[in-house]
Amino acid sequence: MTTGTRAVSRRFRRIPVATAGVAAGSIPPASLASGRGKLKLALLCAVAFLALAAVSVVNIALPSIRRDLHMPVQNVQWILSGYLLTFGGFMLLGGRSADLFGRRRVLLAGTTLFAVSSFAAGLAQSSGALIGARLAQGLGAAMMLPAALSILTTTFEDGTDRRKALGAWGAVVGLASVGPLLGGLLVQGPGWRWVFFVFPPICVPVLGATVWLIGGERHRAGFAQFDLPGAALATAGVLLLILGLVEAPEAGWGSTRTVGELAAAFVLLTAFALNEQRSKNPLLPLSIFRVKGLAAADITPLIGFAGFIAAFFFLTLYMQPSALAWSRASAPGSSAALEPGHSSLPAA
Repeated sequence: MTTGTRAVSRRFRRIPVATAGVAAGSIPPASLASGRGKLKLALLCAVAFLALAAVSVVNIALPSIRRDLHMPVQNVQWILSGYLLTFGGFMLLGGRSADLFGRRRVLLAGTTLFAVSSFAAGLAQSSGALIGARLAQGLGAAMMLPAALSILTTTFEDGTDRRKALGAWGAVVGLASVGPLLGGLLVQGPGWRWVFFVFPPICVPVLGATVWLIGGERHRAGFAQFDLPGAALATAGVLLLILGLVEAPEAGWGSTRTVGELAAAFVLLTAFALNEQRSKNPLLPLSIFRVKGLAAADITPLIGFAGFIAAFFFLTLYMQPSALAWSRASAPGSSAALEPGHSSLPAA
């Protein structure tokens, strides 16, 4: 067989694989060597940045929000915790929904909800309206992030391209920590409402690029393969767990309410694990935990982000007012150091 014949043969062997993937309803593969492939990766990374930056961008704005909306301290934490509650509670459900009903559909729906709820949060005139908008915003992010990651892993099938794409994704996850810096610029500029208003103008081109770059999937598995009991148990269990942990400092770790919520979460998550072992189409196949190093890879960022996000909340809430007072007291000719509440600050 000549060299040219071998080359033609290799081309024809590749064609059925790609065709079969499209016929089955998956998103056509792409290469980072092409301009379209690079644009797809940039789009998916932008989705990840939006969902993750929304966690920390509000931190610097918390004192201003608390002052303008007259919120007690125990309610301020829900501006951050409300987002994390639905973001973490519905992420597993969002990922499975993307697999069954179409990744592009779920990504478009999640981005739309994220944009609308961000706009509503910026318009909020009460703490209840703001927290409700943040809950909806977290739900949108829980649809966006797993759908985008699933598109990334199915789009870049080549081993080298996939590693590069996942590396870029991981870099964006770290870059999202710039949220406090962005939030500080917005608070000092147009005001705290713009930490929410900044998202819709970005979501609009993201939606357009998704329609343009991400192909539609023909196949829809529907509810026949949807693990509804598992979805209900996992979502309820995670929501109760997060709720119990968030409210424990105020209610007391040994209070009946806290113990009841955490115990109920444990029961629901145990029932979820048992359901997944028996389900024909599990929401979370437990066999994946047999992969060496997977558990450690999951636990490590969990611990890191738990400390990172908590530290940002407390540092912003308690140190920002003190820093502003210090700045006023240190100004040349300032008498702020003699004002009530600032007697411990040294004069310039």
